[in-house]
Amino acid sequence: MDPSPGLQRRPAAAAVAAARGEGAEHPRGQRVLHGDIDPPPRARPAVQKLAIAAIVVLGCLQFLPATHFRDPADPQRNWIPFDRSRNPVDLPDEVGSVNVFSWISCLDLRTLAVLTNSTISSSSDPHNISFNFLIPERGTDKSPYYKLKAVLPDSNVTVASQKKIEDKLNVATPEGNLFWSFPNELSPIIIGTTQFSQKRYVYISADSIVKGKIEDLGRIDLGTYAIAAVEDCTKRIGDYVSIDVLNAVQKTAPKNLVYTEPYDKDACLLDFDVLVVEPRKLRKDLIDSIMVWFRAFSLANPRDQIKLAVTLALYDNYLKLPSNWKRADANSDILNYNGPKNVCSEGGRQLQEEGNGDEWQLYLDQKSLAVLS
Repeated sequence: MDPSPGLQRRPAAAAVAAARGEGAEHPRGQRVLHGDIDPPPRARPAVQKLAIAAIVVLGCLQFLPATHFRDPADPQRNWIPFDRSRNPVDLPDEVGSVNVFSWISCLDLRTLAVLTNSTISSSSDPHNISFNFLIPERGTDKSPYYKLKAVLPDSNVTVASQKKIEDKLNVATPEGNLFWSFPNELSPIIIGTTQFSQKRYVYISADSIVKGKIEDLGRIDLGTYAIAAVEDCTKRIGDYVSIDVLNAVQKTAPKNLVYTEPYDKDACLLDFDVLVVEPRKLRKDLIDSIMVWFRAFSLANPRDQIKLAVTLALYDNYLKLPSNWKRADANSDILNYNGPKNVCSEGGRQLQEEGNGDEWQLYLDQKSLAVLS
């Protein structure tokens, strides 16, 4: 039997549709499209050049310095402009945090709390300041740390025993005996020479109220110097020792322990309330140099003698800090703590000394005072 005429016409119809360029029908009724029917549109040359220029311009913008930043601690994520008023020379490296060290011979948590709170209150970046307090040995007693944290919960405070310095510095040696005789004057240097801290730190005397920005000190470019200090020009080298004595010591002492050029009798003594120290740059023989000068002469006041010895050991080998970091008047960046405090006698007995001002009360309320007393 011949096939049905309808069945013979279906292949022929498909062939005709293909010849016309019509797509064959998909089994589900969808038509198959051919990509070569309509060619893709061509971009205009002017638009292509404009797009390339925009990419180049945006790429170049990435090399411009940033003008604003966002503080991650700000919940509103506000944009804050950078302060460009400071000389770029003062900011050679990006300093993420400022390490503050302080040594206290007669423990008084009130002074440490005022030092901490005044420093934080005066800072533009308080979250990046860490405080390291070296206190007298108290065995396993951790209460000083917990009391400070109770009063200042948002502060970054560490309390360590002075015994850690003692373990690093043999007290049986002449250097050790010298240090323990004058810890307030030598602790800023000993912290670095014993590698108790291997990072740059700012040493602040414990009985201080800080009004200036501590980060300004932490970011100072020390150059080749290991120490930056304030000068006390109310006291000069010539007030304590003659140039003839200095010249005689220069001739007899080891050359690496003394300054090789002539000393200036009008040179100012160093102030020990504020120092910036870079431990990695400290001379290994710095303590030996201090001992040479300490033994070279005898003054009526031993503390003047050690200050003079340190000044001569560091002569012309330190960076001078701005004079506003010298305790002078109410306009200075650092003031004396003027509240009540403990004073230790020679036998170790603690006595109460009354305050002579009210500046300290701005940083310590009555409730905190009750916790710390």
